[in-house]
Amino acid sequence: MPDIGMSRRNFCVAAAASCLPAGGALAQAAKYPARTIKLVIPSTPAGGPDIVGRLVAQMLTQRWGQQVVVENIGGAAGQIGAQMVVRAPADGYTLLFAPPTPITIAENFEPRPPYEARRDLVGAALIGRNPALIVINSSVKANTLREFIALAKAAPKKIFYGSPGQGNAFHLITEIVSARTGIEMTHVPYKGSGPAVIGLLGGDVQFLVQSAESVKEHVKSGRLRALATLESSRLEAFPDVPTLAESGLANLEIMNWYGAFLPANTPRDIVDFWERELLALARDPAFGAKMREMSFDPVAYGSREFSRMMDTERPQWAAVIKSAGIATKKE
Repeated sequence: MPDIGMSRRNFCVAAAASCLPAGGALAQAAKYPARTIKLVIPSTPAGGPDIVGRLVAQMLTQRWGQQVVVENIGGAAGQIGAQMVVRAPADGYTLLFAPPTPITIAENFEPRPPYEARRDLVGAALIGRNPALIVINSSVKANTLREFIALAKAAPKKIFYGSPGQGNAFHLITEIVSARTGIEMTHVPYKGSGPAVIGLLGGDVQFLVQSAESVKEHVKSGRLRALATLESSRLEAFPDVPTLAESGLANLEIMNWYGAFLPANTPRDIVDFWERELLALARDPAFGAKMREMSFDPVAYGSREFSRMMDTERPQWAAVIKSAGIATKKE
């Protein structure tokens, strides 16, 4: 019952508001976000998704004055973290910040994920991409990709390569490179990029495809050697590292992106809010400068453009997996 001193105009406004449908979360809320937001990274710390996700959380916290916290939930090539978000309340307070692996790649492997990404999640925005390098342990007697290929051909399956996990984009890219060059290596899947880099540094594996940021300091220190970049042009941070094309292979033209997702039944006004805020962040010069400093690229795809891109990408990954002869049963 309204307060007896409430004006007729305010009473009418309050009455109208009480009749709004439950789906209009932002319309009802005095302020959104009004409490801590959880950004789920579906991998272990130190990999590309974690590095970029933490930057996004930090800068949004500064912009809003409302805390955005990161929670790392690794396992099953990102599927455990993705499933957590699928099951979360669709109120805009739990988001997934993910690369392609649990979204457009995992569906090509058995057992299939316990969710269907295109049905159960909605992409708010794509906000960055991850330039990658082919790196080897510095003890390997090869200074170029051509030299490494010759070395691997002379010792089939005796060279071990690491990946952040079976079905991860970097695993698939390694298999594509192997198929194109005719080399055979033995796969050692790790539980995330951080452990894979540690495995390479320790000599447990000799070859790794990984984000430039994750291996940058180790390349500069000489513990790892960069043989090629997967980009179409040389990276600003690694001007002496040739592209695949310069190394005798065609460029892959595969984007390893990072995007934010919400449960599919999240009200559209909340999705639109996140789209606006993330695109504004992606276009912020301070964000761009920090991303480039860390060897990432800021990219700005809105929700609908992002959705179209993923629809195009899904059959491409399926074709890649089939053409490279990758087993579709997860290890």
